Amino acid sequence: MEDNYENQLFKSIAGYVVEKVPESENKEEKLLLQSLHLSKYLGDTRSFIFQNKKLNSWEALIHPVTVDLMTADGACGSYAFILSYILNELKIPNRIAQMKVGNMYGGHILVEAKTSKGWVVLDGSYDLCFRKKDGGLASFSEVSNNWDYYKNQVPDSYNSGYRYEGVRYTNWDKIPVVLPLFKKVLEVFLGKERVEQISMRNYFLRKFRVLFNVSALIYLTLIIRIIIKRLKLFRMGIELYFPIMFPSLEI
Repeated sequence: MEDNYENQLFKSIAGYVVEKVPESENKEEKLLLQSLHLSKYLGDTRSFIFQNKKLNSWEALIHPVTVDLMTADGACGSYAFILSYILNELKIPNRIAQMKVGNMYGGHILVEAKTSKGWVVLDGSYDLCFRKKDGGLASFSEVSNNWDYYKNQVPDSYNSGYRYEGVRYTNWDKIPVVLPLFKKVLEVFLGKERVEQISMRNYFLRKFRVLFNVSALIYLTLIIRIIIKRLKLFRMGIELYFPIMFPSLEI
């Protein structure tokens, strides 16, 4: 129920984006920009209203994207999650990027979306995208390689520390042993370069669905174990009363 409520909410937001974008040659870009503008607007206006809201224990534990939508208490992360969820509903491939600030990854969070012309960077915190000299949207690497040019496009409120010095998409060291091992397995099947481009956060945006699937798997495993145990007990009972049907296999 929680997942359905959250998903229907973002479907409505995505529907609003589509309604605001007319059919045109550059519709793809307009969908991205409208999503970017809307995520900034929603985060700003709702956080102003709910900035002092105290989360209940359930909200604090799960912290669904609806909490980000309402409070934006995750700062740049909240804006990125809102934008990413909207793009997911629009069926636009995207990944949540963790910018390197100084020597620390994750110092700023933003989104990269995949278009017919390649990846482009979108910063929901500042309602910011970058224009190349030909007018097209720029990618993270393009901004990183020519920061002296692109820094002139940032707003006055921009944090000068966010200089596009580097990026990662998943912190593979967050859960020691487990995630590094999982990464090694993925590299065998997908290749090292492709694995480095995977954003695990995108797969966990719908946290209630993930929680439901994990819970369902646990319950299914328990049910199967109970059935197997009952079948063993049933067989033992049959062997006890009808030994001729199950002759001893001992040699």
